[in-house]
Amino acid sequence: MSRGKALLHYLIIFIVMFIIMNIITMSLFIEKGSTKVINDYKKELKSEVTLSSITQETHQSEVTLNDAEKLNHSKYIKNYNYEKILNASSPTLKPVDTRFCFPRVRLSNSEDSPFLLAGYSSMALTQDFNQKEYKLIEGRLLNADDENTDNTVISYSLAKDNDLKLGDTIKLNVQDHETALTVVGIYKNKVGVMSHLKPYNTLFISLTKAMSLNHSSQSLSSVTYYLNSEKDVKKFMKQSKNKPIDWNKLQLKSNDAQYDACVSIFENINTNIHKVYWLTLIVGSVIMLFIYYLGLSKLNIYKTGCVFLIAVMLTFITSPMMSKYT
Repeated sequence: MSRGKALLHYLIIFIVMFIIMNIITMSLFIEKGSTKVINDYKKELKSEVTLSSITQETHQSEVTLNDAEKLNHSKYIKNYNYEKILNASSPTLKPVDTRFCFPRVRLSNSEDSPFLLAGYSSMALTQDFNQKEYKLIEGRLLNADDENTDNTVISYSLAKDNDLKLGDTIKLNVQDHETALTVVGIYKNKVGVMSHLKPYNTLFISLTKAMSLNHSSQSLSSVTYYLNSEKDVKKFMKQSKNKPIDWNKLQLKSNDAQYDACVSIFENINTNIHKVYWLTLIVGSVIMLFIYYLGLSKLNIYKTGCVFLIAVMLTFITSPMMSKYT
C-alpha cells in the first residue's frame, strides 16, 4: 500500500473513531444529566404545594394575603413564596423574539403586552434560581431591601438585544400607567435541553412593587408552600381544607402534575439516548468492518492503535465541552 493511501486510511479511521466516541460519550453525558434533573425535580417539586385561583386564564387572581396567612403557620411548612405576575408593554424596550420559545410563565403575551413583570417575596426561592437554571452574571438578585423600590433583574438576552447594563432605566406601561425600573441584576439561562422554556421577556421586581402596579396591597397570583418532606403533602392539604378559605374560588394543588410533565421529558430523553447509543455502536462497527475490508488489514497495527488512542484522548477533551450545549 502506498504511503498516501495509508495516510488516507489512517485519517478515515481517526475521523470515524472520533465521531463514534464523541456520540457515545455525549450520550452518556446526556443520560447522566437527565437523571440528575429528574432527581432534582423530585427533591423540589414533590414537596411543593401551590395556592392559586381556580380560574387563571387572565391571571386576575383572587388569592389574597389574608388567605395565604391562614396557611403560613402550619407545622408542615418549611418556607413559602408569594407571587404576583403582571402583563406589561414598553415604548422603547424591544422584546426578545420568542416565536419559537415557550416561556415557563405564560400569559396572553400578545404584541401589545410582550413583557411579564414577576414579583416574589423571595426571588432566591423561585424554582429557576433555586435549581440554578438561571445564573446571575452581573449585579445581584432582589432581596428584602428592594421592597418598595423600582429595582429589577432582567435576562441576558433582553439586556443584549436592548444594549442594557446595570444602572440603566427601563420604561414600561402597566395597566395604562407608565413606570420606570432600574436594572440591578442580569441573569443568564442555562443553554440546555430545557432552555426553550425560559421567559426571556420576564423582568423580576419586588412583590410590593408588583402589588402597587396592580393597585392592590392584597391580591396575589399564587403562593408556593415548601414543605418539610414529600410525606407532608397530603397532611398539609387535608389540614388546609379546614381553614376558613373560599375553596369554591381557590385551589390547593401539589406540584405532582408539574413534576410529571417535567420528568416525562427527561425520561423520554433517557429512553431515546439508549437507542442512539446502541445505534452508534452498530453503525460504527459496520463502518469499521467496511474500512477493514478496504485495506485496514494491510496497515501497521502499532500505528493503527496510536490513531485509535489519539481519537479516544481527544474525545475526553471535546465531549465535556460539547456537553455544555446539551
